[in-house]
Amino acid sequence: MNILKNIVLILIFCTSVYPQTILETHDPNTPLNADQCYDLVKTIWDGLKKMSEEHQSIIAVKSEFETTAEFTDRVRKAKDQYINKVNKFSQENKLSEKVYSVWMKADLVKYDADNQVYSVTSPTKILVQPKKKEISVICPPNKYLSINEKNSRGYRFANLQLNTTPEFSWFVNKQTAQSAKDKENVMFFKVTFRFRIDVAESDNQVLLTIVPTKIALMDQQENFIYWSDDIRL
Repeated sequence: MNILKNIVLILIFCTSVYPQTILETHDPNTPLNADQCYDLVKTIWDGLKKMSEEHQSIIAVKSEFETTAEFTDRVRKAKDQYINKVNKFSQENKLSEKVYSVWMKADLVKYDADNQVYSVTSPTKILVQPKKKEISVICPPNKYLSINEKNSRGYRFANLQLNTTPEFSWFVNKQTAQSAKDKENVMFFKVTFRFRIDVAESDNQVLLTIVPTKIALMDQQENFIYWSDDIRL
């Protein structure tokens, strides 16, 4: 009985000292909200940043007792180890296998009954880390999703957001448009995506790529899809 009690106490202690992150606990089959998506990207970014900083500290300075040839060889080996660590991090967290999705609010702006077109925007902006020399969060060019950076109050900010400026045109009949308007508070875009991690060997920069694969305009409450499209890169 005492042994079992001790095991339980050890597990509780380990959980409190090493709390699990959203990368470990979140079920990819459950869509993320904007805050959870930020947390997920930040968790991956933090892990990659730590490895990048460790790598930079190893190769930053040539020792006075090293020849140029020895330093060059050490840097080369360190780079190989660094790339292996990054790949291991990606594999252990199954980032190339997991497919995530995130809810992004849809605002129904105005319906053109003559042309049966609904203008739609999304106010959702998901904060991501701005580009740095050592690590960069990117989104490949596509029709629907992008990362936009800007300076504000002396700081650099980056947001993952839908390309709804100009407004997105949803071609839909009047009856369906009226039904959607009645449920506007639960109208969301659902964006499906996965991650890809690469190392640009020329400058040792880690690239954390958010790869969007599909978008849908949905009634979040009923999980009903009004419209969807595959995202082509």
